[in-house]
Amino acid sequence: MAYKRIEDRQKIIRIIDHLISAKCSVSVTVKSAAAAFTSMVVNADQNHPSLAKGTRAVIIIDKLAPERGNSLIQSSPKVTLRFDVTDQPCSCTVNYIGTSSMPPHFGFMLTMPEVIELGEKRVESRVLFDPPDFLLAEICIGKGEKDEKHYELSVVDCAAHGLGMLIPMKHLDLLKKIKVGDVIKDIRFYASNAVLRVDGIVRHITKIGEGKFKGGYYIGIESKDIIPSCKA
Repeated sequence: MAYKRIEDRQKIIRIIDHLISAKCSVSVTVKSAAAAFTSMVVNADQNHPSLAKGTRAVIIIDKLAPERGNSLIQSSPKVTLRFDVTDQPCSCTVNYIGTSSMPPHFGFMLTMPEVIELGEKRVESRVLFDPPDFLLAEICIGKGEKDEKHYELSVVDCAAHGLGMLIPMKHLDLLKKIKVGDVIKDIRFYASNAVLRVDGIVRHITKIGEGKFKGGYYIGIESKDIIPSCKA
């Protein structure tokens, strides 16, 4: 059952961009198949030469696995995509347009979602990509020291008590340098047209047990300079 419907075009595009940049796994369901197939969104194109009149944009997904899905999807006018952003399940229904043979994106063209439905798993209500629309955070550990290191983390949601960020597998060494309750100085949060520098408190560190980011960690940061702008 859907918890929230996202219909704002710019928010939908940002979610799709996140799926592409993070190489998230996407479950693909076609009408003629009982089981779902697996793919990834590899591109979004608002000026594709195959766009029909009235079609605003397309997304391109990779070939499906298992392989038999590649023939089934071509005879299915409606396709349902399901994916997770952190631990929040999302789904959307799109139209199949055709195959994409424009390098480097070989796969299937689908219409850009007009609505994304979000299911809720957390007790605390969360909203994806609401204002202030931070998409990236940079944390510097050991600033000014010989072993200074910078970490770029995706900002994936905004809750009443702070921002949630993804620690991917390649940055797991960060967990040896921070713990719940630590104050992290000078975190840089990047929006589309602004950079905000704040201090934040680590409120929780949660291991991801399933999905594309299984084995990675999710970190919650609270900052008095950000919370007034976050809407639950």
